[in-house]
Amino acid sequence: MKMDIPAERHVRILQLLKDKGIVRVDELSRDLDVSVITVRRDLASMESDGLLERTHGGAISANVKINEPSYLDKGRQNVSIKTVIARKAAELIEQGETIFINSGSTTSLVLRELVSIPRLTIITNNVGALHNLEAGSDIDLILTGGSLRAGTGCLVGEDALSRLSMSFPATTIIGVDGISFRRGLTSHNPHEAAVTRKMIEQTSGRVILVADSSKIGSLSLHHVCPLSAVSILITDSLPDSSMQEDFEAAGVQLIVLEDKKDQIKS
Repeated sequence: MKMDIPAERHVRILQLLKDKGIVRVDELSRDLDVSVITVRRDLASMESDGLLERTHGGAISANVKINEPSYLDKGRQNVSIKTVIARKAAELIEQGETIFINSGSTTSLVLRELVSIPRLTIITNNVGALHNLEAGSDIDLILTGGSLRAGTGCLVGEDALSRLSMSFPATTIIGVDGISFRRGLTSHNPHEAAVTRKMIEQTSGRVILVADSSKIGSLSLHHVCPLSAVSILITDSLPDSSMQEDFEAAGVQLIVLEDKKDQIKS
């Protein structure tokens, strides 16, 4: 049905975003029975009002996720996908490296995958590292110190930031709560955001972001860094193939593992 009134089109676009999380320009043009130029004009207007975020091929929702899932809930979500992502991240690490790793469910799995790599030095605020690194592994584990966030296994605060400021690793592996093309990486908690930001600032080489596809297009309350600060994103899939151009425009190398999800062995 043709929609000539902009307000009607905007309501329809918001409803589609609520249902699907992402909309494409060509699909909206057909759905609204208007030109592609009109759709692009609508999306630009709605983005300026903070209602959505434009991507190369369409738009994603700009809704901020306010509630932080518990650490246990995070650990139960998308475990098989996160395991594949973690294994790929470990493949990128050379023996003898010094690495920063932040807290999170996916980075905890990365820690578990690193045990077979000789002579690593891992500096982390993730208390779960104590459980994920096997006894006898050839890893020098350094906890940042700091205040323990209740129920998260995460060390934060000035002591953590001070310890991080003493090192300049060539590689940092991070997880985040949200990935936005316009607003960058975000976190539910300001103290965790500060620790991750410090890790990135201190890194002399690669910043590897490990995140399942549910994080792409999500927005949390606290800014970590612009997307351009990331060197490599390892994820299971893209919500839309056109997003590849958005990541490339930000200078991010993509490693998409959707064809490897079924390769996990129990």
